[in-house]
Amino acid sequence: MRFRLLLFLALCLALGNGAIAYINIQRLSHNERLVSHTNEVLFELERVASLIKDAETGARGYALTGQGPFLEPYFAAEKKLEKHLEPLNTLVLDNPLQHNRVPGLEKAIRTRLAHSKEVIEIRDSQGQGAAAAFVGRGEGKRDMDAIRAILGTMSAEEIRLRMSRNIESANSLRLTKLASVVATLATMILIGGVGGLVLRSTRQNIELERQRDELTQQKTEIQTAKHEVELQSSRLADALAKLQRAEEMRDSLTAMLVHDLRTPLTTLIGPLEMLKDGMLGHLDETQEEIISMSLGSGQRLLGLVNELLDVSKMEAGQMQIRAEQMRPEEVIQKAVETVSLSQYGGGAPISMEVGPNIPFLQADPELITRVLINLLGNAIKFTPTSGRIVVGAHLDPDDSQRAQLFVRDSGEGIPPEDIDKVFDKFGQVETRRAGRKMSTGLGLTFCKLAVEAHGGQIWVESKLGEGSAFFFTLAVRPINGA
Repeated sequence: MRFRLLLFLALCLALGNGAIAYINIQRLSHNERLVSHTNEVLFELERVASLIKDAETGARGYALTGQGPFLEPYFAAEKKLEKHLEPLNTLVLDNPLQHNRVPGLEKAIRTRLAHSKEVIEIRDSQGQGAAAAFVGRGEGKRDMDAIRAILGTMSAEEIRLRMSRNIESANSLRLTKLASVVATLATMILIGGVGGLVLRSTRQNIELERQRDELTQQKTEIQTAKHEVELQSSRLADALAKLQRAEEMRDSLTAMLVHDLRTPLTTLIGPLEMLKDGMLGHLDETQEEIISMSLGSGQRLLGLVNELLDVSKMEAGQMQIRAEQMRPEEVIQKAVETVSLSQYGGGAPISMEVGPNIPFLQADPELITRVLINLLGNAIKFTPTSGRIVVGAHLDPDDSQRAQLFVRDSGEGIPPEDIDKVFDKFGQVETRRAGRKMSTGLGLTFCKLAVEAHGGQIWVESKLGEGSAFFFTLAVRPINGA
């Protein structure tokens, strides 16, 4: 009787664990399809963003120069946009929230294309001055801001869904492994119980033979169950490998898109610099302002592309640090001069405070200069012109072998609940002004990775309405990692 009960329990346990494993395998397969679908949506969103940018660039270029080749990317993008909006609409049919955003995106894109077409017609009929005046009204910028906002919201939703599905897959895998371990332990206990019954029944030959037959049958069932567990483990491993390949494809796609952006940006910036320098003829004040604005936007975008590449390299451990001795006041002075001459200029005044007797820093001058430029640019964005920004350095009070560099402002400040996410990639914090959300983009992420690559630490202290202070530490002795 006991033997039969143990056998029944073993079968129930095997069937139960098999069912759990099967259910979790199905969940993994389903999540894999959902992750692949999400990646397709993200690809379409990025393609639409690229096409609308090409259309805007072509229209602006033609408005400023009147040269026909600038219209080629405009017309090409205009044709392709219709083809990409339809599959995007189809892909998000299963998500009512995303599907409801597509009409708004289509409307914003059509509005932007209509304004671009109007700019081209004004350039053809009234000349460059009228086209520049129309561009200066800012309607195109408002259209692009609306498009970027919708694309950003849809991309954020898809990324959130992908993260949720990846977490669910990991939980399913964990449950399957746990079920396998429990099944194995329980089976071993059951085998021991059966063995004890067999030994105790050896006094009766008939009972002994019967128990031997039952034991043989149970061993066969255990081997079958073990084989099923091995098969299920193999399937889980295959599913995990597919998920990893999907992640690698996503990273490769991101790297490809970033590299593809650099070439047209560089091609765009070169002629703009020639125009600004007067190499192609004299420009009036309005033309110089437009060229400067376009050149600044192009350089900022190129900087963001380079920053994304650097962040990817640092995350992959491919960024090399060329550490050398440098004076803190020199790197700080260089950062201040760069910011003053860049697109951040014209904001709150910047002052420097460098403590006495600070030894040479041991760091990569280029990376640390970029860290300070990013922190200063961030401070200028959130500090009114009547405020004050201070950048400086002094010895770390807790470690004489390290220097502490800082950028302090009297701007809006950061809400306490957002302090922990300011260094996150594409993180957002809510400002006090009308509750608007400002993206920290990749600048602070780059700062964190660059400082930590030097073996240092970076942090922020802030109070709402009083300003923020960013600190980071660097060694004043040779470091490893160059």
